[in-house]
Amino acid sequence: MMRWGIGLVVLAVGAGCATTTSSPPVVSAPTVSPASTPKVTPTATRTVPQSPAVNKLYAAGRVGVARCVLPESARDKDELQAYARGMVACMNRAWDPVMKRAKARFWPVTSVYAYDLRKPTAECGLPAANMAAFYRDGLICFEWKKFADGEPMRDLVDLEQLIAHEYGHHVQNLAGILQANRARKAPSKAVELENERRKELQASCLGAAFLGANRVAFKLTGRRLATWKSIVRHVGDENNTLKIRDHGSYKSHAYWTIPAFAAASPGACNTFTAAPKRVS
Repeated sequence: MMRWGIGLVVLAVGAGCATTTSSPPVVSAPTVSPASTPKVTPTATRTVPQSPAVNKLYAAGRVGVARCVLPESARDKDELQAYARGMVACMNRAWDPVMKRAKARFWPVTSVYAYDLRKPTAECGLPAANMAAFYRDGLICFEWKKFADGEPMRDLVDLEQLIAHEYGHHVQNLAGILQANRARKAPSKAVELENERRKELQASCLGAAFLGANRVAFKLTGRRLATWKSIVRHVGDENNTLKIRDHGSYKSHAYWTIPAFAAASPGACNTFTAAPKRVS
């Protein structure tokens, strides 16, 4: 079975991609026009840009253990959307105290929608055909059929990995990292791509820290944990058919996510001070 997709991070200005695929995926990077994305909401103005390298987020301590109310399974559009919304509500509760300790204003993700390809909606617009999900200023949208056509347990763990990654961009938004990273002036295309990889790998790392802190709620032990590790070891630029190196390799993705799951803390996720080989 082939799995492919890309998550998109859309801010008030510009756009950047966030790869969120599992083994064995085939991905091509989308070109997204402003008309195909949702309207900008005012929430991006709530956070002041803060240095990605020395952000207070990294010293804010472990992610909270939240009470998560989740269905046992989810296969159709409504069920998967309900599962994603339950997961996001759990993440809102878990990250709220972390952001307060980081001296960042917290506001929750309140809009989560499952969409069908080639069917535009008021909430999600018309995402590119190879886009598995995107985050935009408190909104998360995902293409539900990618998580309903394979082995049920793997599909659900795959969805958890993807939603956790997209919420990782929300954490970056709250901490001012997204805004500060966008404002950085890269001296070359190579440095620009490296900055993008640092951002995307960090989003996956933050998602993994949440899942690690809440492994009991998500039953991430035994076979499910092995499945999650298999998935995160196969997310990367190797999947990108256009050969654009803006998300990090399989090796780099695993390097950041698996230790973050064990640490359950954003302190494990400072990709912006890492050596270039760690964000390759």
